[in-house]
This record gives sequence, structure tokens and C-alpha cells, in this order.
Amino acid sequence: MTFTFLLIAALPFLFFVFTYMLFQKWTTTKKRAWRGAIHLSALIFVLAVHLLLKALFGNGYIGWSIVMLLSLMALSCIIQYKTREELESGKIFKGFLRLSFLTFAFTHALLVVYGLMNYVFFSA
Repeated sequence: MTFTFLLIAALPFLFFVFTYMLFQKWTTTKKRAWRGAIHLSALIFVLAVHLLLKALFGNGYIGWSIVMLLSLMALSCIIQYKTREELESGKIFKGFLRLSFLTFAFTHALLVVYGLMNYVFFSA
């Protein structure tokens, strides 16, 4: 369990750093590299949060993850409509990827801290 937890905890951040370095070599600006790495890493963080929830609490919260993703998509649509008064699918999807990256990366970090604290204080 400990090795699996550490592997799930470390891989998404390493994947993000690796894709950022690759995009930095391919693109001309750091801004494009940052956004490309965020877009690719969003799915990895969603899967990692699901696996961490399953490892920590014994249940797979895939239903709640899907509800969260749908809520983030709706929020992205609302933000797009309020700022531009029209919906463009490409911009909605990019906004959705950025929101899901922020949400799930933050959740991933919280779950890693919780798992480490749980291991340190409550393991025999």
C-alpha cells in the first residue's frame, strides 16, 4: 500500500514537469509550454485523485469525480457566456481543462498530505 500510495502521489507532478520541459523545447514561449502541460496533465490528475481516494478510503469515488467534472464544464460555459456573450466550444474546452487541472491538482495535493499525515500518526 505504501509503495502504491507514493507512486500515485509522485507521478502526476513528475508527468507535469516532464511535459512542461517537452513543451518548452517545442514552443517559443513559456506561456504556451505552461498551458500545454496543464492541458495534458489534467486527465492524469483526475485519474490520480480517483486512485488516491480509492487507496485512502477504500472506495472509488468515480461518480463524484464525474459530477465534479460536469460541474466544472458548466462553470466554464457560464464564465464564457458572461465574458463573451457567446459560446465557443474550443475556448470552453480549454477553460474546462484549466479549471479541472487547478481543482484536481489542489485536491491531489490535499489527499497526499492527508495520506502522509494518516500514515505518520495512525500507522502501527
